[in-house]
Amino acid sequence: MAFNPDIVVTEPGSADVLLIVEAKTTSSWSQSEPKLKQYMWEMSCPVGLFASPRTIVLYRNRFTGYSDDSVQKLGEYPSPRSWITFEKRKSGAEFETRVQSWLETLRNNFATEEVTRETREALSEYVLPSLLKGEVRAAGPRVTT
Repeated sequence: MAFNPDIVVTEPGSADVLLIVEAKTTSSWSQSEPKLKQYMWEMSCPVGLFASPRTIVLYRNRFTGYSDDSVQKLGEYPSPRSWITFEKRKSGAEFETRVQSWLETLRNNFATEEVTRETREALSEYVLPSLLKGEVRAAGPRVTT
């Protein structure tokens, strides 16, 4: 089955993807990682983010090869504390909406988010530039159950 991210940040007026986000209510990023890396490589996307109620995992495409081996995991960081309420919910649509709203808030008011210093520093270096430059939007329809 083809991979489709939950949220994308694109350059205004362009199809260029600056950031992709996979938002899942389960904490297991390992199942999504190969598909996310492949998509980043295929779309020449420089930054990827896996978001779960407990963890944010960041990826960077170094554009050093002809396969998804050029996409490297940068690290795992604690998610905002308020996201824990989404853990183990059956429908991920609410969580996807929350993550998208959070990204939009980060763009406008980076200092107020409830994340650790370590998470804030990583987001500042890898995610914030894409948010400031691009448009945040859902990658497809959200189905609630």
